[in-house]
Amino acid sequence: MKINMTENVQAILNKLQNNGYQAYIYGACIRDYLLGKEPISWDITTNALPNDIVVIFDEKEGFSTIPSIQDYGIVTVLSKGESYQVNTFRTGEERRFADDINEDLMYKDFTMDSIAYNEQEGLVDPYNGVEDIKNRLIRCARNPFEQMQEDSVRILRAIRFKSQLEFNIESELLQAIKDLKDSVPASGSERVRNEFIQILLSEQPSRGIRRLLELGLLGRLIPEVIPTIGFDTRSSYHDKDVFEHTLVVLDNTEPNLTLRLAALLHDIDKPNCLTIDEDGEGHCYGHAGGSSEMAQTILGRLNFDRKTTKAVTALIKEHMNDFENISDLSIKRLIRRVGPDNIDRLFELQLADIKGSELSGRDPDRTMKIRNKCFEVLSRREPLTVHDLDISGYDLLSLGYPPGREIGETMEYLLDQVVENPALNQRDTLITLLKNKSGDSPRTY
Repeated sequence: MKINMTENVQAILNKLQNNGYQAYIYGACIRDYLLGKEPISWDITTNALPNDIVVIFDEKEGFSTIPSIQDYGIVTVLSKGESYQVNTFRTGEERRFADDINEDLMYKDFTMDSIAYNEQEGLVDPYNGVEDIKNRLIRCARNPFEQMQEDSVRILRAIRFKSQLEFNIESELLQAIKDLKDSVPASGSERVRNEFIQILLSEQPSRGIRRLLELGLLGRLIPEVIPTIGFDTRSSYHDKDVFEHTLVVLDNTEPNLTLRLAALLHDIDKPNCLTIDEDGEGHCYGHAGGSSEMAQTILGRLNFDRKTTKAVTALIKEHMNDFENISDLSIKRLIRRVGPDNIDRLFELQLADIKGSELSGRDPDRTMKIRNKCFEVLSRREPLTVHDLDISGYDLLSLGYPPGREIGETMEYLLDQVVENPALNQRDTLITLLKNKSGDSPRTY
């Protein structure tokens, strides 16, 4: 078999080999190629030590290197504007290098990544990774219990691959995952968060979420989801329990992280706020606000950044907004609450939410009408954020406002005025507004 590599990749392999070293591509790029997919990236492995790699790829021949992770055997090689990770063969011991490609491959996560290639030798496949790819099987080259114990994040990685590739997990590995599920960090781990993100962004995220549930990991990562399983809202507008509805909504969203997180968590507070009226009809009043607050806690625990958390919680809080008043002012206030860059995701979430229940009675045409109205307002480029104001926080400092919270509150006050009347957005006019503001403390203007 011949794998067609890019010119840059082949040049790096040739350079290492011409200097007397072994060099191969390995891992995901080979797996993708065997699955008929275009490799996203090309990883290279060699028996050259990090310092040797830096010496070999000098700038005189059009290369440069970033040896920032030399201790771990990783050097970034730059060629013609592209970057490639070149890894030194590793053993299973921390910070120990190997001489043999077979030993290096033995310590990869799964056999489907334990495959190397160069033009001289063809495929190097000591652990039958090619056969496992053909059989769509996730398997370890070594004892699976030991491999999962060495790095518990591999547990999530196995589930991620099952979700993304629709592979099966080998029985011994599956048992190791069940035995070691409690070793997966429940909070604060960036690597856990990143694997969870990949599960959410897969083509059909519900598959990964169901697998996390089956293996006891969903309750470990997001225990707040568990009460939604089988929870009947006793509403004539819903034909599914909250969890099943959530999964349908999730699968009906585009693979955008903010949107997928909002879909997963949008109804998470329903079990906490159910009330039954005199006719036996269930209502979950206030669940949007409650779910938004719970989502903030969950995303903080999973180490998501503030920007993502703010965007997700805004979508959840507004997802039940029925827009009874569709005046320009109400639309502008909605855009302000959600954010101009986030507003279209709100309507995508609402449409997915409607699709998630055949009995909802909500009109998707109405949602699209409001969406179009929002775009019309946005097209006028009127001030909708504090960054659009003709005055800045630095201006307020020069006007005598102390640094800190008061400046932010004052900017929000000015934005309130400008949203209602865009003509006010002139520096002198805004300063006059501040002078006339009731209760404003004396300033030096």
